[in-house]
Amino acid sequence: MTPARRSRILLSFGTTLASVAASAACCLMTSGTARAVDAELFRLPGRESTPLASRLQTHDQTELLIVLDELNAGADADRNSRAVSDLLRAGQPDVVADHALDALARMKSRESRAVLITFCRHRRADARVRAYTALGNLRDSRDIPTITEGLRDSAAPVRAQVAVMLGQLQAVQAVPDLLRALPLGVQQAAASIGKLGDTASIDAYAKQLGKQPLPVMLEGYGQYLDRADIPESAKLQIIASLEEVSGATVKAFLNARVQNPGKNTTPKVLQAMQTSAGRIVAEPDAPAKPNAQQVQP
Repeated sequence: MTPARRSRILLSFGTTLASVAASAACCLMTSGTARAVDAELFRLPGRESTPLASRLQTHDQTELLIVLDELNAGADADRNSRAVSDLLRAGQPDVVADHALDALARMKSRESRAVLITFCRHRRADARVRAYTALGNLRDSRDIPTITEGLRDSAAPVRAQVAVMLGQLQAVQAVPDLLRALPLGVQQAAASIGKLGDTASIDAYAKQLGKQPLPVMLEGYGQYLDRADIPESAKLQIIASLEEVSGATVKAFLNARVQNPGKNTTPKVLQAMQTSAGRIVAEPDAPAKPNAQQVQP
């Protein structure tokens, strides 16, 4: 290769390398500028200090959902709950309404009570579940009659959620309604009945033995057996009734309780469970009898 040709190649390579370096620097500057601009836009003056209730006035659905998800219990919960309630009354797309109801459930403000009662009758079951949940989170005994109405809702998920919530709310006055709901297919009522029912309710509950699936019935019986306010005689009767049903599931249930007895298990109850479990032959369970009254989901 001649010296002249070598010089031309080196000159061309140097020019190309300089061009690539300049382009890279330009890209870096542009990218840095873009990031800086984005950061400035994110930190718009006053955005962080604007009250959440005021930010709910936006027509940007994405921003609206962000604000709703930020709402929580706090000093401004009443003011924010009023703003969210007004938002719901104005009518919103389903996704916004669901986020709004979830926000009201977190804020737990009595300011939302009226709109929540309205949404307990909403056309969508999902919205009704959220409304009942938010109403229950207020933990006000005055709302128990309204919540109990949900046991007669047309949608199985609503009935199930209400049955669970009544147990959580210690709604003793709802036991008769829960006893009526159980044979109608609200199986979640069983645990709440066992948690709330008095001694007299045990006989009414026992009428579902053989009609409801055994695991469902045992949810309620387990609650009865765990309670300090249920007398020993009633617990012994429960164990005797379960022995009559017999089967592998009852045997496993009694054995599990013998192995891990609750603090309210007396020696006599413990012995009865051990004796009954020993007499039961672990045969397959008899299928529950179909109940013509059960409401299909």
